[in-house]
Amino acid sequence: MEHKVRIALMALVLALLVLRLLLLDSADEAQGEGSVIWHNEQELAVMAELENREAAPVYTVSDGSMEADSEYADLYPDMYVTAVMPESRQEEERIAYLTFDDGPSSVTGDILDTLKEEGIRATFFVLGSTMTEQGEENLKRMAREGHTIGIHTYSHEYQDIYASVESFLKDFNRVYEQITELTGVKPAIFRFPWGSYNEYCREIKDEIVEELGRRGFTYYDWNVSAEDSVGTPTAESIYENIRKDYTKYTQPVILMHDSGSNALTAQILPEVIRMIRESGYTFDTLDHREPCQFGY
Repeated sequence: MEHKVRIALMALVLALLVLRLLLLDSADEAQGEGSVIWHNEQELAVMAELENREAAPVYTVSDGSMEADSEYADLYPDMYVTAVMPESRQEEERIAYLTFDDGPSSVTGDILDTLKEEGIRATFFVLGSTMTEQGEENLKRMAREGHTIGIHTYSHEYQDIYASVESFLKDFNRVYEQITELTGVKPAIFRFPWGSYNEYCREIKDEIVEELGRRGFTYYDWNVSAEDSVGTPTAESIYENIRKDYTKYTQPVILMHDSGSNALTAQILPEVIRMIRESGYTFDTLDHREPCQFGY
């Protein structure tokens, strides 16, 4: 009996959602283009249950104009993107996502060479403050060779970027403009320095996510870490840290680093790719995956 009541309630909610979408379509026709499709948390939970997946905020941006109640709406009026639309994947489909933080750097060229030789596209969360002339060329190469470019802030200095929401947006916009100007690509995904769950941003994290989500940006964390920027890693430790965890997931998001101190990561990358491929995985970029975000 309880099961039947639950099904009936879900059917009623679904019917109300359909009615609401019809009303929204009518409103869109009256208002013209440039509107934002919003879903509240209750609707997202119902949608997620119907689709048998975890709920995540969904914002659809049709162009650069936004009509939303936000105290930050007047800041950086050009910093709006079309939200990523992840592809539907079979639950058992094995796809690995190689991600590199902190570049471009002196080892970026080696990483890109390996990816090109292996026929793989990866995701790079880049910094702006360390950008050199060679870094600019490598950034352009990333875009040219089909890799996905994401934002990892301009400075990566927690005292500055996490001082306030305004400080984060200022830093974020600086690297956003840098990437857009150099590549012609508007980066629509980002990764928090130290991930979305860290002691530096916990007081303002939700507000940052809401504001950047309103502008079309999606953040990604990871579920496998090479630990290649912690302590004194070796080629063996980097390989082992990935090996012991990636098979726990059908769609592992693997955190590695692309900085001048990560020559070992670039060196061991061909072996890492070979190991993952021999386990039956293919490779893709993060913008084609449902957001991988820390749960807490």
